[in-house]
Parts: sequence; C-alpha cells; structure tokens
Amino acid sequence: MSGGGGRKTIKAVAVMREKANEQQRQMGKVIKHHPSHEESKKLRPPSIRTPCQQELDQVLERISTMRLPDERGPLEHLYSLHIPNCDKQGFYNLKQCKMSVNGQRGECWCVNPITGKVIQGAPTIRGDPECHLFYTAHEQEARGVQALNVQ
Repeated sequence: MSGGGGRKTIKAVAVMREKANEQQRQMGKVIKHHPSHEESKKLRPPSIRTPCQQELDQVLERISTMRLPDERGPLEHLYSLHIPNCDKQGFYNLKQCKMSVNGQRGECWCVNPITGKVIQGAPTIRGDPECHLFYTAHEQEARGVQALNVQ
C-alpha cells in the first residue's frame, strides 16, 4: 500500500473542515472566542466603587506612576502615602494606620467606616486605639443598612 492515500484523506478532512467553517460564517454563526483579560474588563459593567475603594485606586495609581529619582529606595516614597484599609464590602476598616517604619508601628486612628472621616474623641496612637469603643452600636446598625443598600 502506498503512503499517498493517507495524505489524500488528511487533505480531504481539512477541505471539509474549511467548507464547514465557511458555511458557519455565512450563516452568521459565531465561533466561540475566549476574550482576553483586557477585553473581559471592557465587557463587564462598571462596578460601583465605595469611597474607600476609590481612594485606594487613586493611591495605587499614584504608586504606579512614581518616579524614584534618588537613592533613598522605593519604600521611602511610600511612607508619605496613606493607603486606606478597606474591608470586604469596600468600607473603611474602623482602624486606619500609617506604615510601620524601622520596626516601629505606625500611628493608628479611628474612622467612620462609610465616610473615612476621623472619629472625634478617639485617640491616635502607635497600637490599637480600640475603635469599637468610639463607634456606637447605633452607627454600626446604620452601617449594616447602608451595606445592604450598596449590594
């Protein structure tokens, strides 16, 4: 048996596949396409960003465009930035802190989880300011209602 018959069969299958693909194109059938990550981001409806998430996005954008012109090193520039601490729902965590430097904890303070504004009367200390003592049960319930409305 000669090897030529096998090549003819393969060629015939390829021709049939091409004809089938052409028919599908003519009939308007879409061949499945898996979008790239960038394409899928464009297809997704924009999600509603909370103030904490928006602030975090802005800080991350600033970090991504930072130039590091001197020998102080990349981390030196980050110490001046406040990077917000957001919870899973996108609200501010009650306790916000500056970065630790040279093994020393950064200062921490208490904020309203919805607005990110400092809670008056709460201490700013290196350590745990026990924010739950300064954020009342009534405010926590209101936050729960707000969280439900955002979702």
